[in-house]
Amino acid sequence: MSSKRRYLPSLLLGAAACLLLVGAASDTGTPQPTKVSWRVPEADLANGEAIAQTCMTCHQTGAPQLDPPTAKLYRQRRSYVFFALLEFKDGTRENALMQPFVDALSEKDMRDVAAYIAGEELNQPPRARRDLPGYAKAVRDCAWCHGETGIGELEGMPILTGQDPEYLKAALAEFLDGTRKEPTMSSVIKDVDPADFDDLVEYYAAHEWLEHNP
Repeated sequence: MSSKRRYLPSLLLGAAACLLLVGAASDTGTPQPTKVSWRVPEADLANGEAIAQTCMTCHQTGAPQLDPPTAKLYRQRRSYVFFALLEFKDGTRENALMQPFVDALSEKDMRDVAAYIAGEELNQPPRARRDLPGYAKAVRDCAWCHGETGIGELEGMPILTGQDPEYLKAALAEFLDGTRKEPTMSSVIKDVDPADFDDLVEYYAAHEWLEHNP
């Protein structure tokens, strides 16, 4: 085991502690101010449902394939959705289609839509597909943060379980070339063989959790 891999658990524990202190993490690794909460005030699910109809135009089954590919959203982690929307709004994350949409949203709207999209969690995580070649690679390279099947436990971290494979493939490529930045991912991706990307993507996509429609 390399010294880098040996110290990775400590690195990730330290990162987890930082995430807990700031209340959330984001795709880009920029913590949001502690005064901004995805939990309070309490979300208005009716307002969230109304806003989410626009979201599902691109993030539902049968929607036209976009470039870059869009992610499945339903049952995504609530804190992740909220902080991702904040980052699209402040320009930390850039996307030509998302920017006009989030510009019209208030912080309350983003909290509401995140709560609605997150929905109810399933009773238990899916059984790991150990028969797939990506299983051993996921445990080796990804399970530190994302867990055995891609759900993970840290707030602000995206759920990968059942995610659209084309979206996952595009996200990995963006982390690798630096288009997408997050401290831990940017460090870990350097040690992952790009030849393993397809197996990892197939592995996470093969599980059931995220869905296109509520």
